[in-house]
Amino acid sequence: MAEQQLYGAIELGGTKTVCAIGTAGGRIIARRTVATRPPGEVIADAAAFFKDSGLALAALGVGAFGPIVIDPAAPDFGRLCETNKPGWSGFDLAGALTEATALPVRLVTDVGAAAIGEARAGALRGCRIGIYLTVGTGIGGAITIDGAVPPALLHPEMGHIALQRLPGDTAASMCRFHDSCAEGLAAGPAIAARFGKSLDHFAPDDPEFRLIADYLGQLCGQLVLTLSPQRIVLGGGVASAPGLVPAAHREMVRHLGSYAPAAVADEGYLIAPALGQDAGITGALLCATQAVRAIA
Repeated sequence: MAEQQLYGAIELGGTKTVCAIGTAGGRIIARRTVATRPPGEVIADAAAFFKDSGLALAALGVGAFGPIVIDPAAPDFGRLCETNKPGWSGFDLAGALTEATALPVRLVTDVGAAAIGEARAGALRGCRIGIYLTVGTGIGGAITIDGAVPPALLHPEMGHIALQRLPGDTAASMCRFHDSCAEGLAAGPAIAARFGKSLDHFAPDDPEFRLIADYLGQLCGQLVLTLSPQRIVLGGGVASAPGLVPAAHREMVRHLGSYAPAAVADEGYLIAPALGQDAGITGALLCATQAVRAIA
């Protein structure tokens, strides 16, 4: 019966927003993608998509870029914090969606939604503790415990973990907050500023490619030491460069220097997403079922 019930989902990214309708099991039956514009326009797009479908929906799951308050008990739940996206700082996303759709809303971060998708239906399935990292315009990360994102003060900001620069690397960080964090050194804008083109223009043996693999390997190694996950999934546009995931895995193992469980060296420990580009919207759809349970 639950599988027959339909839910709405939104994956709100910095560049594009995906809206979908699907089942409790994560099967998507309809979707629409629009450019992420000012809040009022995106909310109107989403509300129109759900209304125009003519389908009865039980709840809405949302994965949103941040920083954003995702604790349902917080007085400012669903409100974005200071962000580089014009017009979105301070916006009450959860409140606006509830008003526009009249649906109960379950909200997580965009990377949290992708992590939930992979944990329940993809590469993190069966892992009690898993990590999903996305490397694209920025670097984001989420922890899953038994398929759920645990409550936190805000949400993990793994992309801002400090790294050790390689000798001779004097490139300016692209993070306005930190001089040597992973996002400032290895996300898409940092790669473009360093090399003048994206990473997929380089071969795995090129020094440019090896530098980014080293930095991502450092980041993953720190997460192994801090959280000891059973698996790490590395996704996003930058991570899709051919050969980058295995290269980062090798660098991670090298940086750990055997000071980690032997399992981290296994080929299946640091891997690409099983759901590909659908991880986020699938996870948002799966989150919608939790909104129903919360009001039951």
